Amino acid sequence: MVFWRGRREWRVVRRGMTLVEVLVATVLLGVGVSGLMLSATLGLRNQLRCEQRTAATFLAYGKLSEIEAVGPHMWSLSRPTSGTEAQDDVTYTWSVQIVEQGVGELYDVQVEVSWTDARSGGSVTVQTLLNDYEAVTETPPGSSKRKSALDANEPAPGR
Repeated sequence: MVFWRGRREWRVVRRGMTLVEVLVATVLLGVGVSGLMLSATLGLRNQLRCEQRTAATFLAYGKLSEIEAVGPHMWSLSRPTSGTEAQDDVTYTWSVQIVEQGVGELYDVQVEVSWTDARSGGSVTVQTLLNDYEAVTETPPGSSKRKSALDANEPAPGR
């Protein structure tokens, strides 16, 4: 404290902050920090959801690739149409629907992957049309059945 003499009296000049100013600054700092913590928590939650959706999308496209490699007709005859896979404490349930179209060897293939965890869940659906060269059920008279899907791009015998 510094004492100084004004015109008629001695006055006390204080330096520093009062208790009320310290309390107001502490409250403002607390509100700001709690806002930052809330936004960090929301960011981490969104990151987890994004990772789960990405894993489900990779699983769906992986199943679609397997169906494409084997052929939709053979898949529907010999492979399961649903199943589960666990990754990072999350269980993903997948299901496959294969519907033969009325034209040629065309199949509508739909793969759906759903998941649930302690806080949330979701689903991803991938759908496409696949041509299955192996699914020829009847052969026209005088022609032979192809041996594999790779033979589909080769010209017919005798040409």
